[in-house]
Amino acid sequence: MTAQQVHRNVADCLDDLRTKDRLLSSIHKISSLLTRSISLDTILMLIVKETTQVFGFSRLAVFLTDTDRGLLECRYIHGFSPDDSERALLLPYRLQDHDCVETRVALYGKTIYVRDYSNDPTLTPIDRKVSRIMRRVSTIAVPLKIKSRIIGLITADKDDVRLTLTKRDINILTTFANQASIFIENARLQEQNKRKIKQLLTLQEISKKTSSALNLDKLCQVICTSARQISKAIGSVLYLFDEEGKSLTIAAARGFDTAATRTVHLKKGVGLVGWVAKSGKPILVDDVGVDPQYHPILDNITSLLAVPLNSDKRTIGVLQVTSDERAAFTEDDLKLLLIYAGHAASLIRNARLYGQVMTERNFRENILESSPNSMITINLKKEVTSVNRRTEELFRLRRKDVLGVHVGEMFPAEIVRIVALALDDHAVVNRKEIQQNNRDNSPVILGVTSSLLRTHQGSLIGAMLIVRDLTEEKKTEELIRRLDRLTSLGQVSAGIAHEIRNPLTSINFNVQLLAKKGVASDTAQRLLADTQEGIDRIRILVKGMLGFAKPSLPSLQSDSLPRVIEGAIGLMDSQLKKKKIDVVLDLQSSLPQAVFDAHQIQQVLVNLLLNSMEAMPNGGIISITGRYEGRAAKHAAQIVLRISDKGSGIPRDHLSRIFNPFFTTKPEGTGLGLSIVHKIMEQHGASVDVVSEQNQGTTFILRFPIQLRKERGNVSI
Repeated sequence: MTAQQVHRNVADCLDDLRTKDRLLSSIHKISSLLTRSISLDTILMLIVKETTQVFGFSRLAVFLTDTDRGLLECRYIHGFSPDDSERALLLPYRLQDHDCVETRVALYGKTIYVRDYSNDPTLTPIDRKVSRIMRRVSTIAVPLKIKSRIIGLITADKDDVRLTLTKRDINILTTFANQASIFIENARLQEQNKRKIKQLLTLQEISKKTSSALNLDKLCQVICTSARQISKAIGSVLYLFDEEGKSLTIAAARGFDTAATRTVHLKKGVGLVGWVAKSGKPILVDDVGVDPQYHPILDNITSLLAVPLNSDKRTIGVLQVTSDERAAFTEDDLKLLLIYAGHAASLIRNARLYGQVMTERNFRENILESSPNSMITINLKKEVTSVNRRTEELFRLRRKDVLGVHVGEMFPAEIVRIVALALDDHAVVNRKEIQQNNRDNSPVILGVTSSLLRTHQGSLIGAMLIVRDLTEEKKTEELIRRLDRLTSLGQVSAGIAHEIRNPLTSINFNVQLLAKKGVASDTAQRLLADTQEGIDRIRILVKGMLGFAKPSLPSLQSDSLPRVIEGAIGLMDSQLKKKKIDVVLDLQSSLPQAVFDAHQIQQVLVNLLLNSMEAMPNGGIISITGRYEGRAAKHAAQIVLRISDKGSGIPRDHLSRIFNPFFTTKPEGTGLGLSIVHKIMEQHGASVDVVSEQNQGTTFILRFPIQLRKERGNVSI
């Protein structure tokens, strides 16, 4: 060996040592970063930077494999033009379809060194096309391997300068690539773990938020929003089967035009979504444009991920996320979305069950709320647990004030006794009648029915009361009985009156004849006067009986009640002054006109004024109020008159009989005045009621409807 050769070998060794020293320094620099949290992109940037410095390359690219999708993706590029860089980053190689230097290295793990692109016979059409675009003269492609597993490769060149690499250079570069593979894989695993942890934490947080939504529509919207957040998708769609389970409709969507989603109906098995719904399996599509199964439904979809919503071993829908970019989703996204879809399916099932329960509960509550009867439930502590609207009206209370309160604090003593009987003695009552006073002191008759509430196991948990307002029903029953009595009494009265009137005429004539002849005795004169007075009283009674038995039909006309009231007061003015009684009028201005017989209504008012006068022998005040009441649930529009006094009042046990013919407590009374009042009001389609407290006074309430049926008389308006 010559000295020159020795000198050259020494120079090569020194150069080799310097290269290895720089290489070791670069490896140490990169490895020191792995003790800290550092991104994959930073590691790739450092590898590219150190490789260019150690080996003198001007252009370099790092490709990583995606085995799940069969892709080779450029993850970092240096030294190329912006257009070339963008093209390389956006267009991955398909390992099985694209035959070129890069894919061969990635598939077989062998370094490929292309000295000259112009005359290398192993190059493929794709290689030549890439060389033209990238203006390559020569290149080297070194695999990134961990043991026998290939994770990617590094390609490098010197622009338009041909590479001159020795075998030793290639070996050193391969050694560096092997070390770089470890760094890349560690960074990639670290990044994947971070992403998975973040995704799982996000999934946990989202699951908490989703679990709180019980309304199905709101839940579907939350699921769509969460799916897009988990997968970083552009759009998300939630499909649910219809009731028959034959077609899918969009229950919620994010990132799409709302109007476009409303009309979508997709049959099971049709398109990618239909296939997922039918098979119950997920699908990941990198490019829908090349998938023959894809059925376009919504716009701006390039790649998609669709997973089934499985609940109780059946598919209830499909959750789909989409992107306008190609290959936007990974297998990790699929796994994570499958986990979330399982959770979402359970929540949808629960929301549907909750919706059914709420619908049934609302249906039952609507029945209770619309019931014409009061319904009250009480627990074992005798606390009120529920009441309906009718209870609030009947007992004049507010629901919020009574719930949770002891029944004795809010309801009458009779109700409390019925509750105690049910809960303490397990005994129930059926339509037990109790009485309470209304706001105007008018009596209200209630029918109470109780029942025991038990669990499915038969344990007693409370009681339920159904309270029915029997007041109108009792009034109707009493009215029917009264009409029956009055009909019979009218027939009897008419017969008696006729039988009495004929002999009474003869008696009256004879008494008058004797009086004219002049009987000398004072005693005889007194007897004749008493007899004449008795005859006159009998004649008045007979006239009243005939008037009651055969009342004349009212001549109905539209008239003013205030005018008739003032007329009746005018007729009674002298008697009122004599008795030291003042009449106070409080009539609403602009009272509408009503249809009535003015003469007969005046008779009604005179009779009621007489009653009030007789109840106040020492004088006092009679008040007459008039109000218009519009149409309400229980009555048509009407005018209500109230005639009140502060007299002796009517005993409670007499109230139900005061309108009966011949019922009177006055020594000189006939008992026909109030019965005639009732008869006249009845013929007018009106009503008369009385409220009275003994020694407190009496109020007669007259109600005149604004409209009358014409068959009641001759209406003239």
